[in-house]
Amino acid sequence: MNNFVGIGFDSHRFKEGNGLVLAGVFIPFNKSFDAHSDGDIICHAIIDAVLGALSVEFEYNNIGTLYPDNSPNFKNANSLNLLKELIDKINSDFIINNCDITVILQEPKLKDYLPNMISNLKKILKTNRVNIKPKTAELMGFIGNNEGAAAFAILSISKIK
Repeated sequence: MNNFVGIGFDSHRFKEGNGLVLAGVFIPFNKSFDAHSDGDIICHAIIDAVLGALSVEFEYNNIGTLYPDNSPNFKNANSLNLLKELIDKINSDFIINNCDITVILQEPKLKDYLPNMISNLKKILKTNRVNIKPKTAELMGFIGNNEGAAAFAILSISKIK
């Protein structure tokens, strides 16, 4: 069996708003992501990780080539659905072995939302090996100043056919 590893990254600045969407879960907050889609940095980082792992199989080298941020088709798009669409494309030939995510934001705290976030990703990725590690930026930089957030994802994929 051939195994591949991909890493993804995404970040968005905040704007005034009423909440964030992370891994498909709405989190009440006094800000929202300033993004073309829903700004779900976790899903965006995972999409980039999949595309990186399968760079030979896809013409796309990142999320922006697959889902351009200047296309009206993706305005306010649900990023969990975009992730599902990509996983459905590869599902007959590949399986996700595991996915590990680090999300960096000063606030809000994610502890109470993690079970639903992980559950959403387990369903979409079709693996029980999903982990999300929330971190702060220790009050440093744009994340520490609560101006935005970022996420990294790494995953392993195996070819099954």
